[in-house]
Amino acid sequence: MAERNDWDFADLGMKHTQYLTHFFHHWTAKFIPQIPARAIEQYARPGDIVVDPFMGCGTTLVEAARLGHDAWGTDINPLAVRIARAKVAPIERAQLADYLAWLEKAARKPEAHLAPTAALFEGSDRWFREDVARAIRAVLDRASELEAGTRNFVEIGLSDLLKGISNARMDRTLPQLPATPKYVDKKHYHRVVDNRTRRINAFARLRSQLRRMERALDEFHRQARGRPEPILHDARDLASLGKRAQLAVTSPPYWSAQNYQRLHWLSFQVLGLDAPGAGEIGRRPRDYLDEMEKVIAQLTQVLSGCFVLVIGESKDGIHEQVRDLCAAHGMKPKETFRRRLVNQALFVKAVRNEFIYVFEHRG
Repeated sequence: MAERNDWDFADLGMKHTQYLTHFFHHWTAKFIPQIPARAIEQYARPGDIVVDPFMGCGTTLVEAARLGHDAWGTDINPLAVRIARAKVAPIERAQLADYLAWLEKAARKPEAHLAPTAALFEGSDRWFREDVARAIRAVLDRASELEAGTRNFVEIGLSDLLKGISNARMDRTLPQLPATPKYVDKKHYHRVVDNRTRRINAFARLRSQLRRMERALDEFHRQARGRPEPILHDARDLASLGKRAQLAVTSPPYWSAQNYQRLHWLSFQVLGLDAPGAGEIGRRPRDYLDEMEKVIAQLTQVLSGCFVLVIGESKDGIHEQVRDLCAAHGMKPKETFRRRLVNQALFVKAVRNEFIYVFEHRG
């Protein structure tokens, strides 16, 4: 087991970081759950409320609830908030059981359960084969009859599968159509993929996904002793929520942030989500520090306790400037840790180190 001051967690593989509901949906650049878990264990007292102003897909909230703390988090990205809710919210078990039973029947005879229409969004016929699109339409139509939490659970399960069942290249991070339906997948053993003929049983895939998610959610609720609350909200206006917290743990977007609505473009289209656009911090690098200062100023209004800031190292010292903004707003430096970034495949990422800055603020 890693020592208290060793935040590298270099010996962990994917099976160690994808426990409980953490695997529900791909989300680029999220921090591993061991980081907020350790921060909560070390800096939260019994009864403390935890906040994550850059919640993303809810890693901090899951860990806070698991460790017995109420928690709330905000994010401006509606897909992130929906993923976080799917990870922590109760579902109607009887409704899900009926839905899974329908998926099982549909998986055995897909052609008998396809929707009459293949229309998903404008231009969707380029991204999905007709039989796949009609299956997705059927899945969504059936899910529309579910109560809100269960429907969200199903739709997030579907969302995580969309790129894999689409015509998009499997060897690209951003959704990208191949020049021809038949192409060489350069990421996965250079195998030949033919989108016209490859077997895609969307009903079977979704059923398998939801069953795995259901088991994980059950285990989360068995372990969780705190109440998590994901909120669709801008962290630059945090204080308007009227909430308080005694510990903040967050990993803010980088100054050259990933464009999540492009990465998850298919999910935004299929689920009909409103994209946050340029409002996401980091989308305009020149404004990054000004926007981060707004968040830090808001955080001082809701926080009375420790602030754990996890931020990647930058060659031009932006991470240090963010640190200094915290101090400028009355946060007292408490501890600093450096974390080497090495992924499960054991090659170093573009950002080689993260800094974990711990502050105290008695607001």
